[in-house]
Amino acid sequence: MGIPGGFGCVLISGLISAMLYGITILQTYVYYMAHCSKDTSTVKFLVAATCILDTLHVAFMCHMLYHYLVTNYGVPTSLEYIVWSFPVRLPNFLQVIPRIFPLLRHRLW
Repeated sequence: MGIPGGFGCVLISGLISAMLYGITILQTYVYYMAHCSKDTSTVKFLVAATCILDTLHVAFMCHMLYHYLVTNYGVPTSLEYIVWSFPVRLPNFLQVIPRIFPLLRHRLW
């Protein structure tokens, strides 16, 4: 498949993820400026933890994309190993999911 075919979809998904990250930051800011006075400290902590974990996820994704598409572009031997930020993304992302559902359940009920 090579770099153009294989990393094109990864780059597009990374750009979409970065745009959604901007929305997350905006929502977090609006929450703390306008709505957090009514919530418990547990909900405030979950919002902050979700924002921090999402920040880490986007940072790891950007590092992986930069490593493969900028630093090692045109170096086929760089595809023989996985950069450290790629396997770290999955456990980080899996920590975000269980924190989001209690927030949604709290807001809906």
